[in-house]
Amino acid sequence: MKKRVGFVSIIGRPSSGKSTLINYIYGYKVSIVSKHPQTTRFLIRGIYNSDDSQIIFIDSPGYHHFNSNLNKGLSNLAIRNLNDGDLILYLVDITRDFGEEEIDIIEKLKESGKKDKIIITFNKIDEPEIKKETKEEILKRLGNLPYVEISAKFGKNVDKLLSLIKERLPEGEMFYPEDYVTDQPIPFRIGEVVREKIFNNTRDEVPHSTYVEVKDLKVYDNHIIANAIINVETDSQKGILIGNKGSMIKKIGEQARKDLEDIFERKVSLFLSVKVDKNWRKNNDLLKKMFSIE
Repeated sequence: MKKRVGFVSIIGRPSSGKSTLINYIYGYKVSIVSKHPQTTRFLIRGIYNSDDSQIIFIDSPGYHHFNSNLNKGLSNLAIRNLNDGDLILYLVDITRDFGEEEIDIIEKLKESGKKDKIIITFNKIDEPEIKKETKEEILKRLGNLPYVEISAKFGKNVDKLLSLIKERLPEGEMFYPEDYVTDQPIPFRIGEVVREKIFNNTRDEVPHSTYVEVKDLKVYDNHIIANAIINVETDSQKGILIGNKGSMIKKIGEQARKDLEDIFERKVSLFLSVKVDKNWRKNNDLLKKMFSIE
């Protein structure tokens, strides 16, 4: 049986709700979510399967004006993502004023040559502070394009969004087996969940200054054993992450293990350590490996 099948690239400013939307659609943690902007650093594929469709969502970092090689890599990654989708979902935080980043995204969308493939999605309609001017400005600049108003957090109108996506995808053979929810490898998923817990438990520059490496991994049918190193830039950041008598690193590890056991449906033994690497965000070889910066 053929289904409506295709890839949907998601683009938007930081904290527009891209990861929240993907996780709501699946009812499953595919992309990490936190209150901090710029949480997503990689393209996250989430695979939605239904009786009549297979939709592969590509989440990307929030697009914003960059002031470092890392942020440049994040924004470049978000733009390159546009070329990977059969459709483009432009997600807008309707509680924010229209600004320079929205202008840049709109120009990139026009330059993509895929204007007829764009679905505008205005998110956070559950919030009291709705910026009608933002909606009007975006529709004026992009023209007569289909749009949906949703709450990714509570799932309002997400069914309408999925229906609109399905209508615009071609019929074809599935790319992935029906039981797949993501194509992320296990080390990547472990690292991302650890980063999420760092974002949720620390503040200021600490979460943005971390890079998680899974160094040793053993995968069995009923047990995963992983050793991960959290790289930070300063001794003070290391002290914050370790915490008083190891309290913070223990808390991060316990929270991450719980989520990972839910994700992998097996026991997880996770061992975390913290290392200072003062120049990791300036290491062009590492950044090229992470984001393929030109």
